[in-house]
Amino acid sequence: MKIEVDTLIIGAGVIGSSVAMHLAEQGATDIRVVDFDLEGSLSSSELNAGGVRATWYHPINIGMSKATIEFFADHADEVGYRACGYLWLHASDRIEAALAGREKMLKVGWPVEAWDVGRLKKKVPFIDKTDGIAGAIFAPRDGLVNPNLVKNFYRARAKKKGVAFDDRSLIRLAKFEPGSKKSWKVSAERFEGPISTDFKIKMFASYPGDSETVNVEYHAERVINCAGPWAARIASILGYESPCVAVRRQVSIFDCRDVDLTPYGMIVDTSGVYFHPEATNGLAGFATPGEPGGINFNYDGDTFFMEKIWPALFERSTGFERLKHVTGWAGHYEVSPDESAIVGDVDLVPASRGKLFEAHSFSGHGVMHSYAAGKALVEKIVRGKYETLDLSALSARRFSGGHEVRESLVI
Repeated sequence: MKIEVDTLIIGAGVIGSSVAMHLAEQGATDIRVVDFDLEGSLSSSELNAGGVRATWYHPINIGMSKATIEFFADHADEVGYRACGYLWLHASDRIEAALAGREKMLKVGWPVEAWDVGRLKKKVPFIDKTDGIAGAIFAPRDGLVNPNLVKNFYRARAKKKGVAFDDRSLIRLAKFEPGSKKSWKVSAERFEGPISTDFKIKMFASYPGDSETVNVEYHAERVINCAGPWAARIASILGYESPCVAVRRQVSIFDCRDVDLTPYGMIVDTSGVYFHPEATNGLAGFATPGEPGGINFNYDGDTFFMEKIWPALFERSTGFERLKHVTGWAGHYEVSPDESAIVGDVDLVPASRGKLFEAHSFSGHGVMHSYAAGKALVEKIVRGKYETLDLSALSARRFSGGHEVRESLVI
């Protein structure tokens, strides 16, 4: 099957869907988004904690989150946004940097409060163990969203403008042929019928692999790599190298019947463990140091909870001394070398300028940057320059030029 399009977006997660929406709403036509797992059961957009925050240190990350959260606030019911706040607990070696970051946030109009330990105990009384806490930062407009609702909201707006989404399509081959308007020839293997989770995991773990079954060829004027944890593999197929690395991140659900977390938002402990209410339970996660790169959907269950989550929570509240692990899951961050996103154009060869773009490696921050990143990239594509938010510093060229966008307030 041969399909001709103006724009082919590879990856239909929250970033790819945002780019599609913005392209269509800027007047672009003939847009197609392809994904092997369109429902996103194994995507980073789905397997995450749902936190959104503008509490960052680098101005680019503050700006992207601020614009995205303001969009979420305007569509709170559609995306499940709740301004329940982010509370960061800082040890003595981090509090100074946190306060410096707070000044940057205040300058752009993002409200952030500084609490001493006494105010922390008054505001959040269940935190009755404060050893190691030098102070706290609280941002009331940060909060939580439903990532699935966000993604589907972007998609619905994109579809309303005529964007097509192809499911069960696994990109296998690509070649760039200068001289024709639709110079990209991208071949995919399209699977028929429902696909089981086990089969998806098997394909993702071994992807790209060899395949003799290539039954769809997309002829496109431009291609955009929004493939999340698989961005480096897609880049290789497209003919360039990307430093994006997929890293497993695990999240636990626990019964916390002795503590009512529902009045609170996301709380980030000095240990790096983060937690927030999840219905009547609690949700907690932790970025395990030294976690090897690669696709791994195995959740370590009780071992992860008892070794990484419960000890940190035990040290914060007597109410957390009796917790029961319920369930959990493993998903992926797509991590760049400086833990900031990679967004912009890709110069494969001189003739490819303006025909190949990328938006990935958000390092766990995709949902909270999604609206602004999609809008900015589309400005670059349609008008040739960034307008509302300059993301030129996020080009992958920064890694060879020594201009990394280092971010200190990461989880």
